[in-house]
This record gives sequence, structure tokens and C-alpha cells, in this order.
Amino acid sequence: MTRLWLQGEQVKVWNREGTPAGFNWQGETHHILGVCNCWRIHTRWWEPQHAIWREYWKVVTDVGLLCLIYEDLPSGGWFLSRVYD
Repeated sequence: MTRLWLQGEQVKVWNREGTPAGFNWQGETHHILGVCNCWRIHTRWWEPQHAIWREYWKVVTDVGLLCLIYEDLPSGGWFLSRVYD
């Protein structure tokens, strides 16, 4: 079953040349083998206190997980949004 976190679950991500290379989640290290897609959203920009500005990455890990992670651009924090089954 696909797992979804509406607010995201915080993860630690490391990058290689501006692209996520891996992340730590629930005490385990996941290396990213491939990027399926990448896009940015910037919604409700007219309401700064409610604005959402994120960069999403759909990635495949070394253990076969298909995940959606995103960077909250204003804070620089990374979050796991979805794990597909």
C-alpha cells in the first residue's frame, strides 16, 4: 500500500552536484539510484504566511523503493512525502 505523509516526514538528504544522492529515514540509509522526475511548486505566493515553495523529486533507491521527497525551499529542510508500492 502506498504510504503518504501530508506534512512530510523529515529526512536527512545529501546531494551530489545539486541532485539528491541519498537520504536517511527511520535510521536507515537509502542511496538514490535514479531520478524519475523533478518539479517545483510555489502556491499561495500572494499569502506569504501560507505560501508553499517546494522542489519535489521522485526517486528510486538501492532497496527498490519508489519515493517522493521534497525540499522546503525557504527552510532548506527535506521531507519524505510518499513511498509507492
